[in-house]
Amino acid sequence: MKKIKMFLILTFGLWLVACNGEETSPSQDEQESSSAKRKIAVVLKGADQEYFKLAEAGAKQAFKDFDVKGTFLAASKETQEQELLNILEDLLIQAPDGLVVMPSTGSAIPTLKKYEDKNIPVLLIDTDLDWDGKVAYIGTDNYTAGQKVGEYLEEVLQPGAEVAIIEGVSGAAQNEARVAGAKDYLQEKGFKIATVQAADFDRTKAVNTMENIITAHPNIQAVFAANDEMALGAYQALKTANLDIPIIGIDGTTDALQSIADGDVTASIEQLPYTMAYLAVENAIKSLNGEPVEKKIDSGIELITVENAAEKLENVKKLLGK
Repeated sequence: MKKIKMFLILTFGLWLVACNGEETSPSQDEQESSSAKRKIAVVLKGADQEYFKLAEAGAKQAFKDFDVKGTFLAASKETQEQELLNILEDLLIQAPDGLVVMPSTGSAIPTLKKYEDKNIPVLLIDTDLDWDGKVAYIGTDNYTAGQKVGEYLEEVLQPGAEVAIIEGVSGAAQNEARVAGAKDYLQEKGFKIATVQAADFDRTKAVNTMENIITAHPNIQAVFAANDEMALGAYQALKTANLDIPIIGIDGTTDALQSIADGDVTASIEQLPYTMAYLAVENAIKSLNGEPVEKKIDSGIELITVENAAEKLENVKKLLGK
């Protein structure tokens, strides 16, 4: 009987050690696995264009590759700025570990400061903002992209030629930078800017805008549109008017690449929204882990013409799973 009692006492004692001792703590692998599941949110200013779909694909691939709990959200259209702000305000309640955002204008800064106040790192893609609280900006130098447009038009036009510019959403940071880059370069080289008119980055609106430009400025010899959607709309209007002049856009979407390969739209400055979003998620994790992150990361640009459009088109289709 004494042996039985002693056995029970020893068993109970071992049970207490098991309950209170190190043996019940999660393994190091389990702890690392748990801590690795960072909550990263990616929020875009629009969802209605292929450019945004490419950014979405890049973000979701990064969620998978870096084993994070990802949340993807987007406003319906780039012009719906209040919708974007509402998304950011609602997301703040969920307190993600890190935020990647493609903003439209500086109106987002007061909301983004709330994330900073909660020690949530904020990384910007595509559109940079004059805000010291950001961890990093990953994207194109939009002013440089505009300058690249000017360089190309200088190669294909005679000095003094008139150029029309179709801008996107007036006041949007990336739009203003692209237009300024092109205008500064072209005017410095002696070209005339016939007009600058807005079409809200929309293809249909660009058709109407281009028709108005043709009527008011019949001597234009080239068109720069601040994105590919508007370049495609401008081409449609020019074709109807039987005008064959260079048209250059920015983005490198599949429709534009196909049009360039077919000899319609002349050129595009390719951006890499897939890469922007992917790098942003990666660097958000680095920031959370206390690793250094560059304040400005250039995702790169490239001139697309008929010579390389077909190859680029296949690459973009693969990223989109087409």
